[in-house]
Amino acid sequence: MRLQSRWSFTLLLLCLIVFGLLIGVYKITNSPLLNQNGILRDYLDSNKPDNRPATRSILLWSSFFGDERWKLPVDTLGPQDFRDNLNCPVYQCELSNRHDYLPDLELYDAIVFHVAQPFPLLQPLPPRRSSQQAYVFALMEPPGETKHRLNDEQNFYNLTMSYRLDSDIVWPYSHLMDQETGARVAPSLQPYWRQPLALGSWNDSKVLQLWPKKTKMAAWFVSHCKTLSKREELAKALQQHIEVDIYGSCGSLSCARGDPHCDDMLDTDYKFYLAFENSLCVDYVTEKLYGALQHRIIPVVFGGANYTRFLPPHSYIDANRFENVEQLAMHLRYVANDLSEYMSYFWWRQYYKLGHDSPFCELCAQLHHPSFQHRTQIYEDIEAWWFNSCRLESHIRF
Repeated sequence: MRLQSRWSFTLLLLCLIVFGLLIGVYKITNSPLLNQNGILRDYLDSNKPDNRPATRSILLWSSFFGDERWKLPVDTLGPQDFRDNLNCPVYQCELSNRHDYLPDLELYDAIVFHVAQPFPLLQPLPPRRSSQQAYVFALMEPPGETKHRLNDEQNFYNLTMSYRLDSDIVWPYSHLMDQETGARVAPSLQPYWRQPLALGSWNDSKVLQLWPKKTKMAAWFVSHCKTLSKREELAKALQQHIEVDIYGSCGSLSCARGDPHCDDMLDTDYKFYLAFENSLCVDYVTEKLYGALQHRIIPVVFGGANYTRFLPPHSYIDANRFENVEQLAMHLRYVANDLSEYMSYFWWRQYYKLGHDSPFCELCAQLHHPSFQHRTQIYEDIEAWWFNSCRLESHIRF
């Protein structure tokens, strides 16, 4: 009896050892160190997505400066509009400004809030919020134009959609594309630019044709007269050294909005255009600059952006690269009096062109990305993220 007990104990011990060895072998052979591809294959096989293209729904909660459609053609866009009108690579989305487009607000995959305006008075916030929804902070204006108390909106937004290059959805006023490939080059944190052509190795026939009539120095169209950047003071200081014609409510000259002559004279009369921003904020580059790029005129930029992320080298003059306004004026006079030097600033037109994309294409793509439904993201302090991007002092003295 005692021998039988010993034998049973020994057999049990052997079974436990064998079982332990089998578990060890299984764990080793299925370890990520040896079998990561197998683990990935098993996961993908057991989590195959539905082959039917699911449509993601986006609601525009508030207007865009009074425009309920946010410059889109209709109140509600479907997948065909995303594909044919917006040219979105991922287009299985629908977007509406109608709060009752879906039977319940919780059914929208994303709700977009325009933060440059207060929440609508009659319906400031959705009464309920689904845990699967993305609340989108959307803004093209700088922090000084934000019309929300952001310290009341902590832990509220999941995604940001703005001009800043570190936004979840980058929303620039325009972008530059490679003419040969059609690829978008900038704005980008690290764009790859071709190098400018050697001075005198290239001629722009259009600039040559316009040159004899370009007898005026600089123009500026502006209506916002007192700004955080103090651009109005820089322009006034520059006027002490060179001719600067200021059009609009901030100057002595006028040009009616929509008058084609206002655009034409940038080509025919002036050598420089002042693309001065109202705020010195990271990545804040507006339509003032991109409008100038459509003409044969050199933009003189002033802002808080690193312009190498936006424009090819030797295609603009950055006021903040100079210590004082006297040095800036001296450089402008030099460029204005040398045809070859002036013309060299337009070399980029051979290789790049302006383009425009809708930010809703990228939002649609993100809502469809497999990782989106498994990722938890929220901006705990949206005020700090947004406000810390600006400064009050410029480099150039004036």
